[in-house]
Amino acid sequence: MGYSLTHYIRNFPLRYYLSGGLVRAEEPVVSFFLAPEKSAALLTRRHQVIGYESDISNLPDAPPIAGAGGEGLGVQRSFSAKLLARWRAKGSPRFIFAPDLASYDFYCNVHNLNNLRELGAESLLEALHEEPRQVIGSWDEPRSFRWAVFDSGVEPLRGLFDRRIQQVLIIGIPADYCEQAESWSEAQQGSLFAVIPVAVACLKWFCEMIPTGHQAAFLLLLLSHSVVLAVVQNQQIVLLRQYLEDALLAYQEIPPLADELRVEAHAVYVWSAGPVPEELARHLAGTELAGEVLQQINGTPVSIRRPSDGSITEANAPVPHLLRWLEGRLA
Repeated sequence: MGYSLTHYIRNFPLRYYLSGGLVRAEEPVVSFFLAPEKSAALLTRRHQVIGYESDISNLPDAPPIAGAGGEGLGVQRSFSAKLLARWRAKGSPRFIFAPDLASYDFYCNVHNLNNLRELGAESLLEALHEEPRQVIGSWDEPRSFRWAVFDSGVEPLRGLFDRRIQQVLIIGIPADYCEQAESWSEAQQGSLFAVIPVAVACLKWFCEMIPTGHQAAFLLLLLSHSVVLAVVQNQQIVLLRQYLEDALLAYQEIPPLADELRVEAHAVYVWSAGPVPEELARHLAGTELAGEVLQQINGTPVSIRRPSDGSITEANAPVPHLLRWLEGRLA
């Protein structure tokens, strides 16, 4: 079953298309990694990297960070205008937000369809918007959230659930943050292309780029305020957990979890925007997704031509690799 006409009209991104979205393939795309400690921006055009700013957190009029509660400073030249001028780019930018959200600003979990009364993606989304407790019994958040429903491979679901699908991935982020992102993008004379939490982007990237086959893979995502542990098998997320504790405690949960899932052999991967904590690094029997490992997975490093002298630098850190992949996947 496809979308109804009413649903289509309500959710059609009209402002984006009226502002030229159908014919703006040449416009620059700015992908943001937004974290409380350190944010970054990747500028691309025609899927080619133009520039990369590794730290934009303290710049005036920078994009909003969830939970920060800051307001724009009203400078004469907007953030995006300065960014485009620095890298000699022109046009109305399109923005991709990849926020590193705190646990209270981010819901992400795998749900078994046998435990859901809804028979399709639209009815499930309607129930979540109406009252999340209808779907998530333990939900106690008073704020309004925006929701999305994916399959276990992090692909958007539409219509009635296929009988072959056993689980769905439900993701929610605060509506007020989405509204901040939309308002900021309009003030920058650009358009908001997507808001994708860092954890979701990493899960999708992992499922697409790292073949796991029948062997179970345990993926640890070290975020600013939490740790996400995902179990991936056959490019599908079969289990997902979030921890408020430190990374080592989450890592120590892997052996008993492997026994619980009756996994005979498994691999462990760690993704972190910054250095892996020393205590975890000493005990880690697995692969850190950084440096040459990322270059091998993605094929090439992220090459950036400096506007001052034309020289080319290469970046193999997790954030620029993730932003480049995300832009290519979405835009």
